[in-house]
Amino acid sequence: MNRTLHEADNAQRILKLTADTMLLVDRNGICIDIDIHSNLWFLQEERLLGKNIFELMPEHTREKVYSTFETVLREQRSISKNYKLELKDDTYYFKCIMYPYDDNVLCQYRDITQRSNVKRQLEQVNRNLREIQKVAQIGQWMYNTYDNVFYYMGYTGVLCEESSRSISLDNYQQLIVEEDRLNFTNWCRKNEEGPNEESISYRVRVAGEIYYMRLQAYLREELPNGSCNIEGYIQNITYIQRHRNDINTLTHAINNAKESIFAAKEDGTLIFANRQFLQNHGIPESEEIGKLKIYEIAGDMKTENDWQERCKDILHGGSRSFIAHHPSRISKNILAYEGIMYNVTNDSGEESYWSFSHDISERLHYEAQIKRLNLIMDTTIDNLPAGIVVKEVNNDFRYIYRNRESYNRDLCVGEAIGKNDFDYYPPEVAEKKREEDVLVATTGQGLHWTMEGKDKNGNQLILDKRKIRVDGDELSSPIIVSIEWDITELEKIKRELQTSKEKAEMSDKLKSAFLANMSHEIRTPLNAIVGFSHLIAESENTEERHTFYEIVEANNERLLQLINEILDLSKIESGIIEFTSAPVNIHSLCKEVYDAHVFRTPQGVKLIYEPSENGLVIETDKNRVFQVFSNLIGNAFKFTKAGSISYGYKLVNKQVVFHVTDTGTGIEPEKIERVFERFAKLNNYAQGTGLGLSICKTIVERLGGEISVSSVVGKGTTFTFTLPYESDQASGDREEQERNATNANGNPSDTAAMGTFAETSVQDASGSVSGNTEEGCSEGSSADASPSQQTILIAEDEDSNFDLLKAILGRKYRLIRARDGMEAVMSYDEAKPDLILMDIKMPNLDGLEATKIIRELSTTVPIIAQSAYAYQQDQIAAMDVGCNDFIAKPISQAKLKDMINKWLP
Repeated sequence: MNRTLHEADNAQRILKLTADTMLLVDRNGICIDIDIHSNLWFLQEERLLGKNIFELMPEHTREKVYSTFETVLREQRSISKNYKLELKDDTYYFKCIMYPYDDNVLCQYRDITQRSNVKRQLEQVNRNLREIQKVAQIGQWMYNTYDNVFYYMGYTGVLCEESSRSISLDNYQQLIVEEDRLNFTNWCRKNEEGPNEESISYRVRVAGEIYYMRLQAYLREELPNGSCNIEGYIQNITYIQRHRNDINTLTHAINNAKESIFAAKEDGTLIFANRQFLQNHGIPESEEIGKLKIYEIAGDMKTENDWQERCKDILHGGSRSFIAHHPSRISKNILAYEGIMYNVTNDSGEESYWSFSHDISERLHYEAQIKRLNLIMDTTIDNLPAGIVVKEVNNDFRYIYRNRESYNRDLCVGEAIGKNDFDYYPPEVAEKKREEDVLVATTGQGLHWTMEGKDKNGNQLILDKRKIRVDGDELSSPIIVSIEWDITELEKIKRELQTSKEKAEMSDKLKSAFLANMSHEIRTPLNAIVGFSHLIAESENTEERHTFYEIVEANNERLLQLINEILDLSKIESGIIEFTSAPVNIHSLCKEVYDAHVFRTPQGVKLIYEPSENGLVIETDKNRVFQVFSNLIGNAFKFTKAGSISYGYKLVNKQVVFHVTDTGTGIEPEKIERVFERFAKLNNYAQGTGLGLSICKTIVERLGGEISVSSVVGKGTTFTFTLPYESDQASGDREEQERNATNANGNPSDTAAMGTFAETSVQDASGSVSGNTEEGCSEGSSADASPSQQTILIAEDEDSNFDLLKAILGRKYRLIRARDGMEAVMSYDEAKPDLILMDIKMPNLDGLEATKIIRELSTTVPIIAQSAYAYQQDQIAAMDVGCNDFIAKPISQAKLKDMINKWLP
């Protein structure tokens, strides 16, 4: 016999035809020989021979192959396994049989990629089929007519499992609902007799629950013993059947629903209408609706275009809400329908539109009443200075009502519903409001507080705020009600009243002290004036009378200053204190202050003026600044018994800083804060009203500056006040400004005589009163006067005032008296006097009107206005009508003589 397969010469040829690729690998994984029987690109001699084959494998494959390789070497036994090899873009599967070969391993590589892929595809198909069966609840069954056993497996969820189960046909029939058993038996008989393509549906009862099942046979095989095997599928159709029942129930419910429901084609032809729709439109149930068009029935649609407009933009599967007003042509009581339309496409691809709507007539009536009530409430609330916000606790504290804020009337009401605080306020404000809401909602305790701040315009804002929780019933959730009242004006009034009350109480407390102080301050100079006036009349000693006169004059001045301060305070309290700004040379002003006060300086005290920039000019009220200096220096006179009183100014950072410094007794630290209070006297033994420093503070602040004081007890006190300095003043003509600050004759303008309240009276050189009440002129013209004497017309209605002027001027001048303004005009026209002393307040025709008339007669005669009205506006009024000068009552004889000498040289 020919043994070809055993011949050595044929071994290699047979191996190439039948064997797999062989690799001989040493213990280190180096391929020391290879016999290739494959066309795979990675199984080539030049790639593998002499190389470590494990280093060429992907990591996942290497770990599995190398583990087996070590086991073969260690245990010296053969192992066969399948592996997955992922290379580049392809994945390969191979079987590797490893044999121990001496100290090496012989690896037999067999490619099983195609077989593995087919296997995986089959497995995937089976998995998909199982998933489909699970979803469709389908199983398989087989019935053998000989042994009468029903075999089944699958996923019906009723009896079936993945593994095959069996039950006798008799037992299975016992599970079938009795009413369906006969049909099932007949169906089985038909399948035994021959092929039967009909399916059967029946019900089974398992574990007390009924399921709907469907059977279908798809294979019938006759066996040699005369029996046959019948195979088919079984499906659990319980869900489908119950859904069908639900549809029947739904159809019944739709037909009996209170909503009006209809369906129509694109052209408007009706295809369905429930009973309510038919009743609303007066259509008998027996009528064939397929012949009706919806736009021929509905009251809110007149043409087919109206129907098309209703269906517009409703895409397949989409919907659209609508409100149809007066939808019925036969029932006027139906005001409107609210509904929704759906686009539905059937299995044949035909589109239809289904409409579901309900009568909202009653709701419209109710909403109209609610709107009317809300309009009344909103109008009422919007006109209250209160903001009201209502929030739902269980709906993220969203607004269900909000009117305009009490202080921000621009917030829109209509946009607020459904929003919350985070939609209106910055995060930090909204977080604060949320914390308050949560606190009220959780504790049930209301909050009440007052908040002060600024509104959007930067104005002061004061709010009275409350938050309370209102619990709901079983149909509604609790709410938070926030109420905030704008009480800005009310609070301002309250605070003003409180301030006024405190001020009144303080004034009441100071009243007794002030009256006692005023009584003392007024009676003291009056006592001296009255007493020494009698002594002057009784004394025959000229030197003694002169001394008494000086005492009377000093007390006159003191009493006049006291009255001026009281009048000044009255104007400050009434808010009508007046200021007149003009360029003022500070150096000239300070020299005038020195000249006015140097002769009044107490013995042993030196008055020092510390000049700075001589040309410094500011825009201010000269008389008021003079008044501040006079009050401060006069105050220093009271408390300085030795040393000096210095004053001056300097320019610091666009401010002129003035100071008055004394070396007096000083002020105690606990009292220094009260120095500017009205009626406050820190030393009850010193003369004064306690008004001077308060007046100084008011004047300085009205002029745009500030005043302060520093003091050391026993060393002295410094008062400092500032006035603003505008740099552009210095860029102008400095000489022109100084000229404006100086009067026509080159002397500083008179300050003390022009109605300032710190008037300083200076006696004449002799210190005595010029004039004699027993000699001089009588009323009218003076017969005894020398023809060379100059004539003065005195317009004065008060006899005592005229007698004083007569005593002062009667020896030197010829005097003519007029008792009222009209007489003054006539006297001037007749006598043509050289000078007129014109009283402002007179009967019939006052001094101002008389001056106007006289100025029409003469523009040159000097007219000096005299008046007890000593305010700045009185001086201005006199100058406006033509007066040349002004002197305030009570009249200082020295000042009067100087003024007359000025105009009658």
